[in-house]
Amino acid sequence: MTDTQGLQVAKCNFVANDEIWKDHVHMEKEAAKKWPGNWDFLKTKYTDLVKDDFPERNTKVKELPAHLKLPPITPVEKYIKVLPSPHPFPRTTTSLYGWRSGSYDHRLERYGGYARSKGALIKQLNWPHEAIS
Repeated sequence: MTDTQGLQVAKCNFVANDEIWKDHVHMEKEAAKKWPGNWDFLKTKYTDLVKDDFPERNTKVKELPAHLKLPPITPVEKYIKVLPSPHPFPRTTTSLYGWRSGSYDHRLERYGGYARSKGALIKQLNWPHEAIS
């Protein structure tokens, strides 16, 4: 009974809670003032930090001779005409073999799934139901 009264008294100490809050606000403001001096370099971009370390390279674009230049690319449809198939697609063996086989005899997993659930951890450890609440 005294434990619950102590908690109620601690929750009702408005003056102490207000002082704690004021102290937190004061520390937050002080940290915000000191942050740019200590950590402002984190806001600058990496390229701005290292631009003096690497000299600029002058690259020249070389012109290819005329015999090495490629002709302009033309669309494939100009040379190849694909007509719709007059017959439906043939039946293939993909529906016969594999994990999603249509036939039970042709499935690859003969002994069932590899990742089978072993039950709840609480049952394995024989814990009482009160242990989880």
